[in-house]
Amino acid sequence: MIKLFRIVGDSLYPLYKEGDLVVGIRVKFGLHVKPKDIVTFTRKGVGVMIKQVRSIENSQVFVVGTTPHSVDSRVFGTIPLEEISYKILFRVPKFSY
Repeated sequence: MIKLFRIVGDSLYPLYKEGDLVVGIRVKFGLHVKPKDIVTFTRKGVGVMIKQVRSIENSQVFVVGTTPHSVDSRVFGTIPLEEISYKILFRVPKFSY
């Protein structure tokens, strides 16, 4: 399944900026997720988050934003690999929206 996401915030700047549209593909059980991938997952009380995978160890994923003030695994710890729902494939070029 393919899904379109709109970037909210600047935690992945300069990779993605506020308002950018990105396309993700559904990931089952964390398959095919590797370091440097951009992924989505849901945090209770926050909603859908989009971060970059820094490392995967023992089915636990350490995710980070690319800015120092990002709320990520440095704040809330690792997430289980199976909680990753989408892997981002690309940013939609600006001229199309």
